[in-house]
Amino acid sequence: MKALLLMFVMCASAVAAEIPPDAALAIKGWNEWARVCQPDGMLLWGQSLCGPLLWVNPSTRFAIATAPDPEGRFQKYADVYIGAFPEGFTPSNTSIHWGQQNWATVMLPLPADPFQRLALLAHESFHRIQPSLGLSASDAPDPSLDTEAGRLWLRLELRALAAALRSTGATARQSATDAMLFRAQRHRLCPGSAEMEAAMEKQEGLAEYTGVFIAFRETHEDINREARIIEGFEDSDSFARSFGYATGPALGLLLDRYASGWRARAASAASLDSMLASALHFQPPKDLERVAVERAALYAYSAVTSAERDREERHAAFLSELSSKFLEHPTLDFPTAPEMTRNFNPGNLVPFPPHGTYYPTGTFAAGWGKLQVESGGALVAPDNRSLRVSAPPDPDARPVRGAGWVLELTPGWTIRPSGNSGSFTLAAPAH
Repeated sequence: MKALLLMFVMCASAVAAEIPPDAALAIKGWNEWARVCQPDGMLLWGQSLCGPLLWVNPSTRFAIATAPDPEGRFQKYADVYIGAFPEGFTPSNTSIHWGQQNWATVMLPLPADPFQRLALLAHESFHRIQPSLGLSASDAPDPSLDTEAGRLWLRLELRALAAALRSTGATARQSATDAMLFRAQRHRLCPGSAEMEAAMEKQEGLAEYTGVFIAFRETHEDINREARIIEGFEDSDSFARSFGYATGPALGLLLDRYASGWRARAASAASLDSMLASALHFQPPKDLERVAVERAALYAYSAVTSAERDREERHAAFLSELSSKFLEHPTLDFPTAPEMTRNFNPGNLVPFPPHGTYYPTGTFAAGWGKLQVESGGALVAPDNRSLRVSAPPDPDARPVRGAGWVLELTPGWTIRPSGNSGSFTLAAPAH
């Protein structure tokens, strides 16, 4: 290990990046992952999770790869390759298509905790093979989970899921049934939410389930760890884009318990919750609301209702602020770009229907350049292909700066006044 790190230091000038101090942890994570990605992937999905993997330092773009890069720029040292993360991609925990294959990408530093480290590597490696499994789906935020009713019944569901995981026998089955009951009530109150939740739980929930499953299998941690994570998820600022990171693993682990062989049916199933409901022989009762409220009393229904009612008042005021900022005041609009990439925190996105989703922070890139939003936020269109920010005070400055954001504009692109007074739009170079 010391010899490998010494070689990293010796080649720092060759890759024009500083070697991150956590390189040793990255290599340790790779050694752990290389040992389990084949057998655990085959156990879960009948397909190895091993494959091209990139670690990247988001500040320096220094990267460590487990396979030769398609551009031939990385240098081989021991069993890995080092170089600079490709400029066409934004560093994030995700999967990218580089060259002729998909790569799992993970940002440094890796978690020091073995459970978190394995879960992260497995999650992103699952995304790499997800399309080949027929398990890709939309990751659009669900606006209903920013409403009082949506949040109320999701929080109660999370409590029931956690109770089911940490219990056994009839008690566990009853808690799992309660979770399905609360979900049925949420879907009754929020039309269209069932389809959006099903997609998100397939796209992100299954990835997180894969990570949690492998982390449990390899570290032998107690199931209470995941139950605590699910309970703690109630403290999230927003559930709209992030709920699947909690419900996905919970549903998957309960399906492991009650529906043997479910993973082979996941691609064709309507949803994870429909499979669990079927395994539990759950059917929504005719008097759904009465039964749901009655069972919810066991999960502090009154306290959660009061908290969500207070939150709804604050949320309405915040949406009014977004309306003023992005719909009434001057803005800078970005054109539609099908290739636009996003690096963001899924736990703080705020749906703003019908105009799109508010991103408090994030990094966005497309043909027009790279936008870094550190505060003030951006409004991303519903199709995730365009966005807007507050208008810059000096559109001719380079880089372009606004309230909490910086834009590195691609040469040839310009900023022009738009139809609204004080607003601007990006314009592509003339051909």
